[in-house]
Amino acid sequence: MAGPTADDQKDKTDTSTSAGGLERIRRNAERLFPALARIPVTATYAGLRAATEHRDYQIHFYPDQNYITVGGIRSTGLSGSLGIAPYVLAGLRDMGWKAERVRDYPKIKPHNLGEAFERPYQSQEYIRENPDYGRIVCHCERVSRAEIEDALNSDVPARDIDGLRRRTRASMGRCQGFHCQAALDAVLREANPSYAEDRVKKGGQDD
Repeated sequence: MAGPTADDQKDKTDTSTSAGGLERIRRNAERLFPALARIPVTATYAGLRAATEHRDYQIHFYPDQNYITVGGIRSTGLSGSLGIAPYVLAGLRDMGWKAERVRDYPKIKPHNLGEAFERPYQSQEYIRENPDYGRIVCHCERVSRAEIEDALNSDVPARDIDGLRRRTRASMGRCQGFHCQAALDAVLREANPSYAEDRVKKGGQDD
């Protein structure tokens, strides 16, 4: 995945992509990784930030309710957190809250998703331990059934196909889920009985 661009615009409903934007991404990406020149574009994505009707993050403090809103952020929080966190912490202190540093963080180690090192489906050790590491569900991205199960049972579990996509790369390949989405859907229904009901409420769309 290459990108993104960051262009200011006034229309909060315009999620189109442009030939110029794609060319800019391709040109810069090929400088970093020349092999991309031989790979066709599978899909394009667009997102509007901040993710509300407003132009900026929505961070509001409500001392009388002991409540803070930190919203409209989504994926930009990865870089924005460096500024958001101290801002919210200062607000907490102004509200009279005492913040203490957490020392015992849960140890969450996801499987390797890159191609530079051994993937679970390539590991005889993993497969001996659990044959489902050799049972491929998403063939484009080589994601095994065991990796799907691990994502569903982790300390921060996936709850829908989008969650699986972010944790395992399943459905992110050339077919964009055409061949594996039914299998992923079946695994989710088995692991989470409320998944089917939630899908109906959301009109069949994943967050």
